Order: sequence, then structure tokens, then C-alpha cells
Amino acid sequence: MKSRTKNHLTDEKIRELLRIHFGSACEADTIEELEGGMFNAIYRIGRKREKDRIILKVGVVPGTPLLTYEQDVMPTEVECYRLIRQETGVPVPEILACDFSKKYIASNYFFMTELTGQPLSEVMRKMDGENLKKIRRELAGYLEQIHRIHGSYFGYFTEDPGRRYGTWREAFFAMFAQILDDAREHGVRLPYHRIENVLKEKAYCLDALREPSLVEYDCHEGNIFVKRSEDGAGEYVIEGIIDFERAWWGDPLADFPAAFVLTDDIRKEKDFLDSYLEASGRRAFTEEDAVRCQMYRMYLMVIMASETFRYSFPYSALQGFWAKAQVRKCLKYLETGKEYPEGKKRPESEGK
Repeated sequence: MKSRTKNHLTDEKIRELLRIHFGSACEADTIEELEGGMFNAIYRIGRKREKDRIILKVGVVPGTPLLTYEQDVMPTEVECYRLIRQETGVPVPEILACDFSKKYIASNYFFMTELTGQPLSEVMRKMDGENLKKIRRELAGYLEQIHRIHGSYFGYFTEDPGRRYGTWREAFFAMFAQILDDAREHGVRLPYHRIENVLKEKAYCLDALREPSLVEYDCHEGNIFVKRSEDGAGEYVIEGIIDFERAWWGDPLADFPAAFVLTDDIRKEKDFLDSYLEASGRRAFTEEDAVRCQMYRMYLMVIMASETFRYSFPYSALQGFWAKAQVRKCLKYLETGKEYPEGKKRPESEGK
């Protein structure tokens, strides 16, 4: 995917970084840029004298136009990999080296081990239905483990005491206000007043959360790698989960709409939801839970509508149109408890 945020490196520069972090004897045999990402430049590197390949992830150059929450997020991803490997059994890559000093290139970067399988998004349509259900259940167990990692504050990872919130309501309102400010700055046509009003009306639902959990908020099918099992059955299993740079401390339920971007109500994903409820010890998924999920889905859709300035046409237009339509669906649910009838649109101007 072409994006204005990607900081592309020459092969010569990549070889230089290899020598810096792995010694003068480390030489690249092959260097291949991976095209799937939409934010960072990513390279797969084969090394002479080494059987395995490694991944180089290159961050965005400071000063590149970004949404506010996206500023300097690579350290968050590295910290999340460390926490997850240390405190859970969730399979994630191992960080081999990282540098956030901007000394060698103009941006942050890190090296990690390679996942050798395929993104779930590339194989799920040809996967056996029962196998996909098992993957959903496996994902539920892994997310539940991630959510057992707790932080000391709510909100995005930060060293700024002023943005470390004591309640989830404070944090989520600040996060949402920030993305709405970004959307206004980029001229995105959204029903701003309706969004702000419905958040105030449903704010009480946020008060049930008392302990901040690690939330990946980007665990969609493209960030879940699968491979054939080695037990002879030949089924796919999850090999690993990647891309934690957008993570924050908050409500575990927020990972549901992020993991199932195309699903407008998580209750439709019965295998996943039942498995998560069992693993987490929750008795039920309540209507208040459903309301919170719609709030988190609306937040995600506002992000998706606001980030299109960095993509080329027609992808930018298609994503923007779809994301705005999903915002309207979330609003309809939150305002009335009902979804839009198929093919119907609200008569009010989208820009109100």
C-alpha cells in the first residue's frame, strides 16, 4: 500500500544498520520491501550465514503530517512486544534490536524475528469453516491473555503526566476529542455534534471499568499470521500477532470492534465472543457492553475517516466513504438502540 508516511530506505542504508546492530560480519543476502503495511516501511532481510530471515520496521520521519495520536508510536509497539512475551503465552515476534535516537536515520526503527506464515486476511476465504471457527476461538484466548496485562493509568502510552488519566471516562473522552479535532483540521465531514452528544449521553457506561488493561486496538485479520499446524492435521493455527503501535490502556472490549472491523455487532461473532467470555470468566455480554463496543467502533471509524489524507485516490475516497457510513450506523445504534434499515440514510447533513 502506498502511503505518504512510509520512510523508504536504500539497500545500502539497510546494510549499514545491520552492521551497526549485528556486527561487521553480518551481511544481507536478500532485501525485500513488504507492501502490505499502510503506515511504516517494512523490509524482510535474509542474512548470509543465518538460516532465518529478520524484519526491519522503519518508522515515520518526524514532521510528516499525522494524526495526533500517531506521533512517535513505535516505542509503544516495542514495549508491548516486551510485555506480552514476558507476561503471556501469546505468540509475538522477538525484538532483536531497536533505535529511537534518530542518530543513524531520521526516524525510529527496530529489527524483529520474522513470522513465516500468512496473514489471516489472505487465507481465510479458502479456509475450512470449522478451521476458521477454531482460529476465532484461539484469538479470543490470546486477546484475553493480553487483557490480563494491567497498567497504572488510562489512555495512550505516554510519559506526560497530564495525559495519564485516572478514570476510563476521562481518558476516552480526551482520546475522542483529540481525533475529532484532527478530523476538523483535515476538513472531514462528520456529524460532530451528534457524536459529542451521544458520547455524553452514554458516558455512564464507561464508569464500570476500574482497571486499565492493555488493548491492541489493531488486531484485524491482516495482523494475525497463521500457518499449517505441525501435528499432521494440516489445519491452520495462529503463528503470531503483530502491530501493537496503536495500543493503549483501557477497556478490553475495545479490541472487539478493532479485531472485527467489518462486523457491526460483535454478537454476530458467536464463536469468538463465547470463547472470550469463558476465558475471561464473564457471565454474559450485556447491553451496556454492547453500547460500549459501539462507542469504541465509532471511535475507530472516525480514525479511519480522518486518516485518508495520506492515501492516494481512489483508496482514500473509498475508505472515507465507508468509514463515514459506519459512523452513522454507530450513531443510530447509540441514539435509538437500532441499526439503520438497509439502504436508508439519515436525512440530516453529514456535516452538522
